[in-house]
Amino acid sequence: MKQIFFIVILNIFIQCKYTGGLKIVKGNEAIKKIQEKIQLYSYVGMVLEINGSFTCPSTSDAKFVTDFEPNDSYSQAQKFDFLSPTQDTRVQGVISIGNYDYDIFYTIVPNDTTYTKLYYRSIVKTGGECSIKISKNGESELSNTTTNYNNEVTTDVGSASGDETKSTDIEPGDYIFILCLWPGDKARYDLKLSLTDFEDSPSPSISNVFYSNLLLNSPNTFQISAGINKNKYYTRTSLKDCLSKLKTVVPLASIIDRYNFYLYNACEAENYTPVNPYFLSGWKCKLQEVDWIQVGDVGLP
Repeated sequence: MKQIFFIVILNIFIQCKYTGGLKIVKGNEAIKKIQEKIQLYSYVGMVLEINGSFTCPSTSDAKFVTDFEPNDSYSQAQKFDFLSPTQDTRVQGVISIGNYDYDIFYTIVPNDTTYTKLYYRSIVKTGGECSIKISKNGESELSNTTTNYNNEVTTDVGSASGDETKSTDIEPGDYIFILCLWPGDKARYDLKLSLTDFEDSPSPSISNVFYSNLLLNSPNTFQISAGINKNKYYTRTSLKDCLSKLKTVVPLASIIDRYNFYLYNACEAENYTPVNPYFLSGWKCKLQEVDWIQVGDVGLP
């Protein structure tokens, strides 16, 4: 009889856990607190303004020309090497003050070139606009101290905008001028030049990218990676340690995610690789479940 009574009491005891006190938190409350912090710290990357100063990294299949001041008139135009038959050329810069800062570049078509067309298009979807001028007397244009070209020797052949690829005829000895401007401040431009037509490729959809990222970064992803059960109980010390880690993990993930987005949207990276703050937070936050007997942070199984 005593043995039966002992077994019944032991069975009841085993199925019970102490769930009161300030040292213990239920799973659903812990999840709510963690998700609130993730949302708060994620804004670091969302409000990060790297667009105005972002420069695409050099790659083996492109040459980069970066704006340096002063190049505000034709006489101050920034020279760059003529295009390579095997590499695209990217002309990049920032209009710091709208309708005041003008960026002018130029290159000279070699006398021995066999290429007869210049292809160009804008990589930036919204930003500074660049126009192409072809001059038959570039030396005289280089004495021009204004931003107004001499239409007796120079022809405006068009501007690069959107995703449209355009082309213009070139001849040996031509001077190719590029004038970039914009009415707004801190507008970034990125012009792609080539001696051969660009390969047709679908342009990245910003809205689709953000929508996909939103799905990947859903709070459910955190619960899966963290393994927190909303009906179980965990120590507040492990929750506090988790919240402390989020101060570093989430902002870093948010910044890297925004950088990857710029690589995709502005630098024609093949893929956009989201860095999921919810998944990383779940991976970092492994809460300690309370034991059968829990006194503060010490539990007895």
